[in-house]
Amino acid sequence: MNIYFFIGAIFLWQLTSCKKIINVDLNSAPSQIVIEGIVTNADMAKVTITQSVKFSSDNIFPPISGANVSITDNAGTIFHLSESNAGVYTAAFMGVSGKTYNLLVSIQGKNYTATSTMPLQVNLDTLLTDKIPFGSKSVNIVQPKYTDPKGFGNYYQFVETINHTVNPKIFVWDDRYNDGGVSTRPLIEPDSAIVSGDTIQVEMRCLDKNIYQYFTALSDLQNNSTTPANPVSNISGGCLGYFSAHTSQKKKVIIP
Repeated sequence: MNIYFFIGAIFLWQLTSCKKIINVDLNSAPSQIVIEGIVTNADMAKVTITQSVKFSSDNIFPPISGANVSITDNAGTIFHLSESNAGVYTAAFMGVSGKTYNLLVSIQGKNYTATSTMPLQVNLDTLLTDKIPFGSKSVNIVQPKYTDPKGFGNYYQFVETINHTVNPKIFVWDDRYNDGGVSTRPLIEPDSAIVSGDTIQVEMRCLDKNIYQYFTALSDLQNNSTTPANPVSNISGGCLGYFSAHTSQKKKVIIP
């Protein structure tokens, strides 16, 4: 699901849940370019470019073809991304922890730029499982186990896939309460549909601070804890989206 359709949906829910009727024209917002780019240490670099649509439109976001896309590392090596599918640009290189990557996207004479540094990888040791009470019911949970390095400033995101479906819930946190310790913080979702026999894959990402703040803002929207607004992009030039250089590790577990 496109994250900007998700933001609009939350906005509408909050407006309609208020007692006072407020008329807001959600279709008046101008269409914007959406750039979502990643560099990881486990797969090829990928940049997806689409166009945002009016809130009332179908959840189909037109791809933008014909862009010039490149990524340069801090050693001066330039990687040119080719359009593998409409609006999807890829290059067969993997990132390296500690390196800084610079994105340049040129569309119809306009440039969009971003910078992201890939943190050092924190090892995902294993996935634990448990069943805990949550309200009036019990839910199955997965607990990624890892040891946080000493020194504040480590940022994590966990992407959970249930069987073959990616859980849209955003799990993101830092090390302020667990600096230098072993973490088994669970991936909890009140409406979890995980049942015995399910195969759960968890991807652990180590993020830089800007991307952590970006996904924290999205998580806040998901939890209805802030006024709806698009999170601040780390891409300059006037567009939506983000560019992230992050580590990636994946492990699977079967729910007993």
